[in-house]
Parts: sequence; C-alpha cells; structure tokens
Amino acid sequence: MKEKRLDRRVRKTRHQLRQGLAKLMLQKSVKEITVKELTELVDINRGTFYLHYKDIYDMAEKIQLDIIEEFQQIFAAKPDYAVAESPFSLFVEIYTYLAENADLCAAFLGKNGDMAFVEKLKSMVQGRCLHSLKAKYENADPDQFEWFSAFVVGGHLGLIQKWLDTGMREDPEEMATLAVQMVMSGVRFLESSKDTCFSQKNAL
Repeated sequence: MKEKRLDRRVRKTRHQLRQGLAKLMLQKSVKEITVKELTELVDINRGTFYLHYKDIYDMAEKIQLDIIEEFQQIFAAKPDYAVAESPFSLFVEIYTYLAENADLCAAFLGKNGDMAFVEKLKSMVQGRCLHSLKAKYENADPDQFEWFSAFVVGGHLGLIQKWLDTGMREDPEEMATLAVQMVMSGVRFLESSKDTCFSQKNAL
C-alpha cells in the first residue's frame, strides 16, 4: 500500500511539473526556462524536481521519449492491412491521444518545440503508416510515392498543429475523418500515376 501511495505521489509530481513546463513552453523556448521558474510555478521545491530530472533539458528529453513511445504503442496495435484499407481508427486514436495530452503536445509541436523531436515523429509516422500504403500500392512510381509521402506526413503534421493552435474545437472523430479524406486524395494521385507530369517528363 505504501508503494502504491508513493507511485501516486510520483505520478502527481511529474504531472504537475510537465503541465508547468508545457505552460512555460507556450511562452518561451526550453533554453530560457529555469528550474527555479518551473518549480515556483507549480509550487514544488527544487529538491523534489532533482529527484526526477537532472535539469530542464533532461526533463524535456524524457517527455519526448514518452510521447514517442506512446505513439509507437498506438501504431503497434494496428496491423498493416487494416491501416492500408482505412486509417480512420488509427487516426481516431492519434487525435484522442493528442486531445488527452493537449498541453504537452501543443508545447512540443509548437513554435518553441524541438524540431529534432518533430522530425522524429514525422519519421515514425512515415515508417509505420506509409509502409502499409506502399505495400498496397506497390506498383506506384517510386518517385511519386516519395512526393506523396512528403505531402501526407508534412500535411498531417500541419493539420495537427492547426488543430492544437485553434483550441481543438473539433472532436477526434471529426479530425480523423478530415485526415482520411486528405490521405485518400493523395492515394488518387498514386492511382493516376500515368497522367502526372513526372510520367510525361520521363516519356520525353
């Protein structure tokens, strides 16, 4: 029972610190945030902070790793064939996770976030989701698929950032529907490969 109480206290403390960091990151970059500023904001002494993290950079890195791991778990639960047929349920889970962790996601994907972290997320989405589509559209032109990949991953990230920035007025199901419609528009680009400028150029 004592260990369970301790676990709850640890989770509560980390949650407070993370929410505080997210709030500060909406105003400034990580390099401008001090441990003193963060701990005063959430009313936790600095000694307690150092029980969990070495410094602000260590804290930010651990949060990023947690976010990536949680996304990996979401992706791992969906088989390739299901994602290729319809990514709707996957997108619902992604947007639900974003909604449940809105402050952190808005901070780390916002203007004061870490671009290296954003690139890791993009690479993970590309590796998991587009792998499924590539297997389904294996006859698509490789160059076209690269353009399609850049469009879908970059566009979807922009969609997420826009949703977070505008207060998430739409629910996860609505955002998932919008995302699927956009992906399917890109799929039609793959299906019509013979009529594209790339095909015409290569034929010359």
